[in-house]
Amino acid sequence: MDITGIQNIKKMYEKLNYFDQYGGNLMLFIIITLVLLIFISYCYVKIHAQPIIDDWPNQRCKPSIIPFAGFITHPEGISAIDYTAQNFTNCTQNILSSITGTAVEPLTFVVNIFKNMVAEIMDSIQFIRGMFDKIRTLFQTISEEIMGRILNFMIPLQKIIISFKDLLGKVEGSMTAGLFTLLGSYYALKSLMGAIAQFIIIILISLAVLIAIFWIIPFTWGFAISNTVIFIAIAIPMIIILAFFLDVLKVQPDLSIPQVKCFDENTLIDMNDGTQKKISEIKNGDLLIDNNEVTSIIKVETKGSIIYNFNNIIVSDSHIVKYNKKWIRVSEHPDAIKYNYNKPFLYCLNTSNKIIQINNIIFTDWDEIYEDKLIDVKLNGHFPIKKLNDIHTYLDSGFKGETKVQLKNKAYKEIKEIEVGDILLNGERVYGIVKINGSNLHKQFEYNLGNKLVVEGGPNLIICNEKINYNTTLTLENHFKKTLYKKHNQLYHLLTDSKTFYIDNIRFYDYNAAIDIFLKKIR
Repeated sequence: MDITGIQNIKKMYEKLNYFDQYGGNLMLFIIITLVLLIFISYCYVKIHAQPIIDDWPNQRCKPSIIPFAGFITHPEGISAIDYTAQNFTNCTQNILSSITGTAVEPLTFVVNIFKNMVAEIMDSIQFIRGMFDKIRTLFQTISEEIMGRILNFMIPLQKIIISFKDLLGKVEGSMTAGLFTLLGSYYALKSLMGAIAQFIIIILISLAVLIAIFWIIPFTWGFAISNTVIFIAIAIPMIIILAFFLDVLKVQPDLSIPQVKCFDENTLIDMNDGTQKKISEIKNGDLLIDNNEVTSIIKVETKGSIIYNFNNIIVSDSHIVKYNKKWIRVSEHPDAIKYNYNKPFLYCLNTSNKIIQINNIIFTDWDEIYEDKLIDVKLNGHFPIKKLNDIHTYLDSGFKGETKVQLKNKAYKEIKEIEVGDILLNGERVYGIVKINGSNLHKQFEYNLGNKLVVEGGPNLIICNEKINYNTTLTLENHFKKTLYKKHNQLYHLLTDSKTFYIDNIRFYDYNAAIDIFLKKIR
């Protein structure tokens, strides 16, 4: 062996510690010692086995006993090794339980303290809840007692009020019935007086014509003189009676001539842009002064109207004008002068503000809605009228232009082609035509009126037919009318001397009825 190898071996041995050198001997010593101790313990246990068995519950968990528990004693059916393991497990658990119990005693003490505190708090909360429950029950009892006493007082009072209200309703009903009975009697009497007045006029006119004929023929002058005397004798008291009817009772004889409220075609109307425009050239939708929009255009015949020159405004006698904060007829105005007028047509408008302003003079529009009439329209029972324009928006009438109307000669005309003076199927004479702005109506509808009659138009078509249980399409049930999503820009209506006309087999009132139906006096 060379010197280097020897040196390496020497260095290797120089670095050995105690365990490297004697570890095997030490382990052998420990093993022999343990075996000896076990053998001694086993011998000791065997020698003292019976006393240990007699005190087994107290001896079984001693360290010197645990390894030999199965060899000292064991139940039948369990081997010595299994019982030794079972005993070891039980002893370990008991020892650990004892140690753990002792270790966690402070924690258990703290937990118990918190548990007791929580229990006390819960008891306090329950006490508070009980107190609030008693207070609530007390207030409930007091409230029930108070409400019971109030109800005991209010129910009889309510019965008294209801009985009193019922009494007032009955009184109101009786007074209303009496008032309308008197009003009906008055209108009947007025109508009778009007018929008498009309009869007087016819008699006087007939006598005057007869006397005139007698005066024309020379050989009948004797009859003329005698009849003239008779005419004067009859005329004077009749004129007095007629004057009494006209001036005192305000009776107007029915001469079957519609009263029209219109202007000459060249009447200049102030527009919103500061210009003026002839009334005959105004279109629906035009804005008059004060943003007053034109909603309808009316053209009527002049026949039957007395025309006045009123401050250079040519207007019919029955038109309503404002004078000293009151509404009067043009014929009653002190500045109105009768005017010889020979043009065939007159023109009028309906507007959103329900007035027509000309040279700072305020006239009503065609509908003549003011004072009590305006209240009646606002209480129409169908739509709330918050501003004047709502009258047109919700209550205006009119048919689509293509609606067919039959003439006296059995021919049909579209309503937009009807002219003033046309005679309709049942002899109705058209004295006026109306064009309505349909674009700003609340809604337009297609109406199914039965017998295959379908008409389109505004919301308020007035029907005059006893077989139909409604008089305005405002009350027509929804399944009989369908909303038009594309409105007709312009609708049309008629004014007739009979106030009605037919479309197929359905009789309609003319344009005036759309507002008249809401006026108590006219209704």
